[in-house]
Amino acid sequence: MTRVTKNPEIRKEELIEIAEELFAIKGYEETPVSDIVKKAQVAQGTFYYYFKSKDEILDSVVDRLISESAAFIREQSQREDIDAIQKIIASIKMFYQFGTEHKGLISFFHQEKNSLLHIKMEKKTEAAIVPIFADIIKQGVEEGLFDTKYPREASSVIFSCWDRLFDPSGFASTSLESKKQLIVAGFSIIERVLGAQNGSLTRSILEMLEVHHGE
Repeated sequence: MTRVTKNPEIRKEELIEIAEELFAIKGYEETPVSDIVKKAQVAQGTFYYYFKSKDEILDSVVDRLISESAAFIREQSQREDIDAIQKIIASIKMFYQFGTEHKGLISFFHQEKNSLLHIKMEKKTEAAIVPIFADIIKQGVEEGLFDTKYPREASSVIFSCWDRLFDPSGFASTSLESKKQLIVAGFSIIERVLGAQNGSLTRSILEMLEVHHGE
């Protein structure tokens, strides 16, 4: 097999992209390095030139996913055609879709033995997402949709709330009716934290749940 020589940065990004795809499909623990290099059509040594271990490429995959999520939310925050509530709903839908597409990877992080990795990922995600969400909340206050003097703190509470709300160890394994109850309870809390109108977020998230359940 003829190997193609590529720019080192392009090759590294390609390996990260392939690892992300395989981790999502097969799960992190079920994906050996040999599968990654086979799909990338490179030698095993090439992988270890860029990454010391599978754990290291996992860090890169997580950083990439967080960066993509933050970029999406930042894009939403800068839109002028929708209000703050619509921006938050769009961002939550993105996170829900992300969880659906990366069940294997997320389940890995939620295993008790990987609690330190989970905490590390949470901190990275929170550092990237919370400041952008705080700006959206400030916009909502200016629009009269929210009533809070603490947008940064509210953003942090919301992040923690939905991280636990969509925890695959509980949420994914429950019935549709149980999911609905969790959504109503969780987003009622979020609406209160924001000082938002009752049901302003909950209704749209319930609709999203119905759509995904029917697919």
